[in-house]
Amino acid sequence: MEHPPVKRLPLEGIRIADLTMMWAGPYATRILAEMGAEVIKIESPRAWDNIRTLIPQPGVDEPWNSSYYFNDYNRDKKSLTLDLAHPLGRETFLQLVPHCDVVIENYRADVLDNLRLGYGVLREARPDIILVSMAGYGKTGPERRHVGFGPIIEQMSGLASMTGYGDDGVPFKTGISYGDPVAGKAAAAAVALALVQRRRTGRGCFIDLAQREVLSSLIGEAFAAASLRGETPVHRGNRDPRAFAQGVYRCAGDEQWLAITLRTREEWERAAALLGIDPALPGGPSDHDVIDARLAEALAGRDPQEAFELLARAGIPAGRVLDTVAIHDDPHLAARRFWVQLPHPRMHPWKQPRTAWRLREADPWPRRHAPLFGEHNSEILRGLLGLDDDRIEELRREGVIGDAPVNPGVG
Repeated sequence: MEHPPVKRLPLEGIRIADLTMMWAGPYATRILAEMGAEVIKIESPRAWDNIRTLIPQPGVDEPWNSSYYFNDYNRDKKSLTLDLAHPLGRETFLQLVPHCDVVIENYRADVLDNLRLGYGVLREARPDIILVSMAGYGKTGPERRHVGFGPIIEQMSGLASMTGYGDDGVPFKTGISYGDPVAGKAAAAAVALALVQRRRTGRGCFIDLAQREVLSSLIGEAFAAASLRGETPVHRGNRDPRAFAQGVYRCAGDEQWLAITLRTREEWERAAALLGIDPALPGGPSDHDVIDARLAEALAGRDPQEAFELLARAGIPAGRVLDTVAIHDDPHLAARRFWVQLPHPRMHPWKQPRTAWRLREADPWPRRHAPLFGEHNSEILRGLLGLDDDRIEELRREGVIGDAPVNPGVG
């Protein structure tokens, strides 16, 4: 696979102990790995990242090493298996901490302290350590012990009050746990800021990053309206009160749609001229309905890409509604080399998104597939920690380390 030469990435020389699972945490550490950090993903043979066995490639002998989800969120990392609940696992982890700049976890709020690995303990192992905890509800407060999965966080953040209701009167969620990747990006940013602070002051820090609060912060406009004017959210569908007209319109083809925002009457008249539409309006509250009907009629037989380019060239905000299949063939993303294929010893080639960060000093590029379970045990235990064969065999015999999950299920 050809790719451009990469200069020094901003986090080269930084090592991260990654105790995260599922989506939000692994997404954060994937970003940090893409920026050059050495990320050591730590899983217990008895309690591994469940994403490893979610939607694996069918018909394989090691499904925990061939999950599409896992390989997307965990590429560019190393794998160390370590049961932190076992005394030998905890002891070995504390031997690793002095070699790490950051520890990041997204356990339930009480788990790290129950393992006797809280911030105070980690500081004894390395005084300038940076700890990021991504508990769903944070480390304090009456809900701190609750388990926070993405769909639950989304409901409790206030976001669902803005997405409307289905025919059965149940609030819609946005899709697949929108809060997870958002919290992941927030955590990656927090690590970067903490590293800058440590460089300036020589001090580490503890970051209590509640995923619920991260997601709530994204709907500040609605909170402000509620607190300042007593307004309740209004479900406007595809319309926006600040736009002259706005909507999503069906084009030629199966499930092909075009989103259009007309900010002013002048933009409506310009779009109408381009699409051969009568621009005259009756005047009054029905104008938007008239515009919707005329745009729907004009676009029904048009190719969505051609219509998009026609309007965009005229400076009218428009965009195709691409599904998750069509986006893989999007010409713009292809021109920007957004999709990459990484060789994998257990999986056939498939497209993955590269990092969204483009730096003038360096062009980050995925370097390797997500690690096999325990793939780097020897490298880390022998090479980094200097453990001898007898100690490593003891860890294996006690079930502290392993090269496969214990009793793995699929799904």
